[in-house]
Amino acid sequence: MSDLAPATPTQPGERPFPRHIRWLTAGSLLALMTLLQLGWLAAIWLTGAAAAAYKLLPLVVTTVGLGIIFYLLPERFLGWLPLDEDRLARSETRVLLLAGLLLGVALLIFAHQQRVWTFDEEGNLIASYSVARNGVLSLFEHYDRRPWLGKQHPPLAPIIYGTAMRLLGTTQLAGRVVTAVFTLGTGWLTYLIGRRLFNRTTALLGALLLFSFPLVFRLGAAAMVEMPLTFFFTLTVWLTLRVVERPSWQRWLLVGLAAVAGLLLKYTMVFVVPLVVGIVAVHGSKKQALRLAGVGLLLAAALGVGLLFLASRVDVLQQQLATVWEYAGLVLTNEYGRRVLFETVTNRLPSALGVYNLPLLALGGLFIINRRRPVDWVVLLWLLSVWLPLFLTLPDHRYFLPSFPAAALLSALGLQQVGQGTARGLLLSLLLAASTLYLYVDWVRSAELYVR
Repeated sequence: MSDLAPATPTQPGERPFPRHIRWLTAGSLLALMTLLQLGWLAAIWLTGAAAAAYKLLPLVVTTVGLGIIFYLLPERFLGWLPLDEDRLARSETRVLLLAGLLLGVALLIFAHQQRVWTFDEEGNLIASYSVARNGVLSLFEHYDRRPWLGKQHPPLAPIIYGTAMRLLGTTQLAGRVVTAVFTLGTGWLTYLIGRRLFNRTTALLGALLLFSFPLVFRLGAAAMVEMPLTFFFTLTVWLTLRVVERPSWQRWLLVGLAAVAGLLLKYTMVFVVPLVVGIVAVHGSKKQALRLAGVGLLLAAALGVGLLFLASRVDVLQQQLATVWEYAGLVLTNEYGRRVLFETVTNRLPSALGVYNLPLLALGGLFIINRRRPVDWVVLLWLLSVWLPLFLTLPDHRYFLPSFPAAALLSALGLQQVGQGTARGLLLSLLLAASTLYLYVDWVRSAELYVR
């Protein structure tokens, strides 16, 4: 059996703190989640950040009501939720299909109502319409004159969306349906990875908590490149975990194809390379990891030469190199970049994850640092492989999305540290996310904090 397979399932009794610390209870966790959400709403009101300020009071009332209900609700009333290992093993397929159906309907409703994302979604849709109506080759005609593409992006996203639109129609909703499929696929892969690393309970909690992150729902219902990128990033992780259990050149080929597909969507896919090497190293084969790193560098160089050749052929080489160079040094050399970093860390990233989920992330982080099994290092490396380079380059909160499946699994581990509060914590998180999306569905920021 692979070193990455858990020797024993994660036990509910494993806690990141000594047992005599009494404040680590379900009640205290639920109260903290509620208070953090109320504090977040108060900060929006005080700063005047929301144009639709009239939504804040109903959200405060809803948050208080949800907090009280789940604080007082006995856990036994939620016993119908199949969160234990035995029931999940018996009804795994039915549970996943039902969850996928409900989440898919919710994504489609949100996709129909959500405002358009200016520039990024608009740019991708315009390029996708061209592919749908005139074919793939039309995309490369005047590629340099397409602001969203020519300056900074490779071509795979509009090719995927445009090809799908030939069947679904050239509408914004059709593009968002394509994204919703990638979003559900990412949730499914999160479940598969969680089951492989931990157990079915952690896997299901992680897959569901992924959809409690507001940014997942927002970008998961927008025709943009971030969610397909996250899908291929997560797919590469899952395929790598399969390779280290039973290596073969066919499986390595699948890993390479998934990574290349992600790189043709967005250049930040390169962050998966150190993660793949790290997973192999954690597996216990340091020599294999070094060889893989060398092969990876050679393949990356070959792919880079190919992309440079393509960029030169469509007259965007100079533009894209200038953009990459500018972004690579944005934080280290530019005051604006440091302001973006500060706003991301203090504001946009916590909001993207949901401030109510921060206690779960903290508990999960303490848990894996205390336990330090090989499977825990995989989750930690996943987070660090995305977060560290972004903190030094371009820390836009959307670019952290490929790490969110790892954050969801970390939250799932944290949620299981509070004994009898797992079901209540899960439902409170999901319902607070739903209330947050009510604010975000037509979100317009009317005041900036640090970035002008």
